[in-house]
Amino acid sequence: MNERNPYRRRIQILVNLLGEIIRKQNELTRKDVVDLLRKTYEKKKIKPLKGKATPPDIYDKEMASLYVIGKYGLGISNEYPELFDKIFYLEKEYEEAIDKILAEQYSEARAILKKTSPAGVIDSNTVARMLRTAFTKLLLGFSDEEVFAKILKKTVEAIPEEKRTVRSFVRFHIAYKVAEGIYRGEIRNKIFKEAYKRATALRLGFLKTTPGDDYIAIIAKEVFNIPDKILSRILSINKRKENDNTSENQK
Repeated sequence: MNERNPYRRRIQILVNLLGEIIRKQNELTRKDVVDLLRKTYEKKKIKPLKGKATPPDIYDKEMASLYVIGKYGLGISNEYPELFDKIFYLEKEYEEAIDKILAEQYSEARAILKKTSPAGVIDSNTVARMLRTAFTKLLLGFSDEEVFAKILKKTVEAIPEEKRTVRSFVRFHIAYKVAEGIYRGEIRNKIFKEAYKRATALRLGFLKTTPGDDYIAIIAKEVFNIPDKILSRILSINKRKENDNTSENQK
């Protein structure tokens, strides 16, 4: 249960998939790669990184994982820049927006995000997708929490009308970290779990923003395959709420 890296198998699958994409790069569009990613995950029986709900574009959002491994893990963006421009153009724009936000060039960041949005406006889905890129980079080991915290806080400054979306993403991140801690065997009881949630929220700069245990349970089961027997010892789970997938659906 306490495997050193719970994402190791996921990373290996993504590495192999990127090799296939490189071999077929002249034949593939972004839509083709999204479909290939979906079929690969289904075959290997792994779930995309997600919250409570499974939005219809979840595999397009999961392209962030391929992007992060390709760019930071394998350096493919340097070797195959045209491939990255063709397949990962959205993720590149999101990272550019993040860079502008960190540099406090807020008007430039907003302009980039408007360009990526199908409606030409900054909405919750666009902001969540940008944050997902930073979150995935952190989760897969290519960034640190201090940088992620800075991105979250400065996103609120840059896009104050989407503060609720940022707070939602804070809960999403903490839920993942708690589920991961349970998986690793680092979180073993309710008292430590509560302390861990609050400490993580404090480090991120959003002290009063923590996820409910029902939310954590869904991620723990769907992404980490943690048995109910273990979760019931650590989490206070409301069975009725556990089946409610009406919120947190932008991840």
